[in-house]
Amino acid sequence: MEFMMVRKEKTRWAQIRAIYQEAFPKREQKPFFVLKREVKRGKVQLIAAVEGADLLGFVTAVPFRDLVMVDYLAANRQVRGKGTGSKLLEQVRAAFPAQTQVLLIERLDPQAPNRTQREDRKRFYERNGFSSSGLFVSGAGGEMEVLQKGGTVSGEAYLAIQRHALGRLLFRLSGIRLTDGDRP
Repeated sequence: MEFMMVRKEKTRWAQIRAIYQEAFPKREQKPFFVLKREVKRGKVQLIAAVEGADLLGFVTAVPFRDLVMVDYLAANRQVRGKGTGSKLLEQVRAAFPAQTQVLLIERLDPQAPNRTQREDRKRFYERNGFSSSGLFVSGAGGEMEVLQKGGTVSGEAYLAIQRHALGRLLFRLSGIRLTDGDRP
């Protein structure tokens, strides 16, 4: 497995789009052209795990001040559960060693139809050194929990990195706001 920074490779972009659309619910996806544009501009770093011509997975990272947001992490369906995601997270740490990593996961909810998937996802990130920040957000993507690694993040700092990552218009449209951590 090798890792590469993706910017303008047309072949890789087609593979990235396929995994992106399969791995994330529509409500959690940014318009793909926005993601691609932000990577090409250098605002978002996209690290791909490859073996020859095959894309095994990718991670997008948005550096901002003393934080780096892991925005999307996805592995090709054929290699899920084989360590690709963990290795991609290691690449983020290597690329941004001094910055606190943050990311969103779906909030744990015992009534959710994908309860087991949510619990598995949280355990995966905990195994990779992430912990709850105690922050919860709501928006177009649903009810989410903010995880952190390598430091702590305040609510104000988290909203600032989201505003930076999305831009003013998409941030407003996303409806992202801090919510009460006591709700399921």
